[in-house]
Amino acid sequence: MKRRDKIISNILISLGACLILGGALLYGFNTREGNRAYAKSIDQVEKVKDEISRRMETAPSEEKAEWDPDSKEKIVEGLHSLPEAKALSVVEIDGYPYDGYLEIPAIDLEMPVVDECNESNLKYFLCRFDGDPYAGDMIIAGHNYKKVFRKIRDLKEGDQILFTTMDGEQFLYEVSEVEIITGTDTEQMLKGDWDLTLFTCTFGGKERYTVRCVRVIQAT
Repeated sequence: MKRRDKIISNILISLGACLILGGALLYGFNTREGNRAYAKSIDQVEKVKDEISRRMETAPSEEKAEWDPDSKEKIVEGLHSLPEAKALSVVEIDGYPYDGYLEIPAIDLEMPVVDECNESNLKYFLCRFDGDPYAGDMIIAGHNYKKVFRKIRDLKEGDQILFTTMDGEQFLYEVSEVEIITGTDTEQMLKGDWDLTLFTCTFGGKERYTVRCVRVIQAT
């Protein structure tokens, strides 16, 4: 009996060691990929900004409100109303189709948003999962890398988010709530009258951190 108990104990210890090792390897892989994604995003977001500036210089001049993340009152009063509904411009840079870029000062995040949501693009960028800013129902997905979208779980009600299109039009949002939904529940992800939704998988992928936002526009 003692011998059998010892064998079972050794097996359980071995299994535990394997699980710990597997977890460490997975964490290391996630960290390495996250660092690569962060470095590439920093490089590409500057190219996206340069392209937006170039497009704005050649477009008809139009007065635009400046976004100052440290002055909420000024932002709300100075924003233009929602631009007239139109097709979201998609511009290819280095082989990637960009919609614009996203800024979230509360978590020190600034990343480009790619138009096609697939595993290849998600390795490095944020991706438009569904909807668009003109329709007021945009959903953006990102990987749960530590330096990338994992930080959205720390957002709080009232935190501000700015999306800038490739035409230079800006959409300001405020976080309304943060929830966790089942990883495969696409219907729940699309549910609700939210102007902007951000989501990323939890570590392991069984659930999704989901940030629901409402648009801030000039009062009439």
